[in-house]
Amino acid sequence: MNKTLVIIRHAHRDTSKGPELNNGLSDKGRKQVRKLFDFYFERFPEVEKPVLHSSTRKRCMETLDPLARKLERRLAVHPLLLEQTEKETSSQFKQRIRRFKKEWEKSSSELTVICSHGDWIPLFFKEVTGTEVELKKGGWAEIEWTDKPRLTWIIQSF
Repeated sequence: MNKTLVIIRHAHRDTSKGPELNNGLSDKGRKQVRKLFDFYFERFPEVEKPVLHSSTRKRCMETLDPLARKLERRLAVHPLLLEQTEKETSSQFKQRIRRFKKEWEKSSSELTVICSHGDWIPLFFKEVTGTEVELKKGGWAEIEWTDKPRLTWIIQSF
């Protein structure tokens, strides 16, 4: 089966009221989202029903919500995409990432778009492709699965 996973690091977040963990997007982040949105439709003009998953953090949900609304798709909040928590060991964090990897491998969706965090994404790439990839805020990467998963696109920032 051919399928694609788009991984987006959440857009720039608003830190004007402090570095709280569940803050939304800044003005810069909202501009990044508009560019991500436009790029999505350039890359996937024919895909009508992607699966959309977001971390539980507000900044991730705000990054994908405009796309979900435009596509009239449900944005699923997925706890496996959350950044590492204070209560979680590195081993537990990696196990959680592996659980998401297995879910995606079993998925029959042609296109899955996820939004996660700067600590989650590099570990996921290492687990899935064996490569070391870090995305800047608002960055976009694609993993294509034909016979095996492989990295096909990286855009560091919009």
